[in-house]
Amino acid sequence: MADSCRKSNVKLLTYGSLCGGFLADKWLRKPAPHLFDKDMTPSHRKYIEMITVWGGWALFQDLLIVLQTIGKKYGVTISNTAIRWVLDHDYVGAVIVGARMGISEHTEENLKVFSFKLDQEDKALIDGVLGRSNAREVFEAMGDCGAEYRE
Repeated sequence: MADSCRKSNVKLLTYGSLCGGFLADKWLRKPAPHLFDKDMTPSHRKYIEMITVWGGWALFQDLLIVLQTIGKKYGVTISNTAIRWVLDHDYVGAVIVGARMGISEHTEENLKVFSFKLDQEDKALIDGVLGRSNAREVFEAMGDCGAEYRE
């Protein structure tokens, strides 16, 4: 899709960039949640399955640690760092960040994503974790842009 976007000068409006809320400080160094814990939302259930297929909870924790390390450098959160990584792709125009009114809005925090840019070292650290994941295989198996809903 990236190639098509570049060729047609189209930008993506991305969703799911925070893995249903799992790309957040509150999940760092926490055990994997159980699918039917009382605090698990339908979004959590969808994304915990994706995390498992992507590489598992231990590798996901490695990603959170890298995102936290980078975030500390800029004085931002894991979520901010993850969103910045998505926005830094030339074919992404904007990111939809889910919020639950009165529960998890994070409006001021989310604005911090515009206060920094990732450098090459930051991107290399993230790529190091992504390179150990099953991301390519997941993409090939599921397709893109909601293919999981079309089958």
